[in-house]
Amino acid sequence: VFRTTFHPDTDYASFVGCYKPSMNDGNIEYSYSAQVFTNAYIQAWMNPDEKVYLIIEEINRGNCAQIFGDLFQLLDRDKSTGVSEYPVKADKDLADHLKEVLGADHEGIKDGELRLPSNLIIYATMNTSDQSLFPMDSAFKRRWDWEYVPIEYGADKESYDYIITIDNEHKYRWVDFLQIVNEKISDTTRSEDKQMGNFFIKKSISAQEFVNKVMFYLWNEVCKEETGTSRNFFRVA
Repeated sequence: VFRTTFHPDTDYASFVGCYKPSMNDGNIEYSYSAQVFTNAYIQAWMNPDEKVYLIIEEINRGNCAQIFGDLFQLLDRDKSTGVSEYPVKADKDLADHLKEVLGADHEGIKDGELRLPSNLIIYATMNTSDQSLFPMDSAFKRRWDWEYVPIEYGADKESYDYIITIDNEHKYRWVDFLQIVNEKISDTTRSEDKQMGNFFIKKSISAQEFVNKVMFYLWNEVCKEETGTSRNFFRVA
């Protein structure tokens, strides 16, 4: 498993690789520094019987068009073989590195072209409620399969056991609060975008933590613009 997290400063070089300087006996030398994509790519081609996972967390926080470059074409997979339908020419630095590691005639860099092997599986996560810093164009998005993960209020989820402790006499189950407040958020915002998920908190919390994290979010992101309106559920009845 190879894992990375996108952020506003992530670029092609930090995702794929580039030449970087290093010191050797007092001398500055430049060598190719492979990054997470290239490392996963090599691992997959060198171990064809092993599934290799490249996991991209928070993909919508990075500029995907810049980070992937022409690699996004590799995401089109042949339905029968699982290999990239459309190979792309590797840039010279990457091609030289892959030829050195895999061999010049290896299928992974044959004719200087890149192809994703069938055993390289790419997963990405994103919170659609977050305000994306960069637009994600439809050409990029349609090359992915999408799975919507809903908010769950059932007892089979780990978050069901989280407790909000206000004081010794007042304790509330997180999912019970979550279900009620999400209905209010939906009514206030007329959308699902600002609703909180199961793991907005990661454990049982005290009253102070509840105020600092949950109530702060509700005021700042949901109700701040609704001051004085009937939809502001912070108002005193």
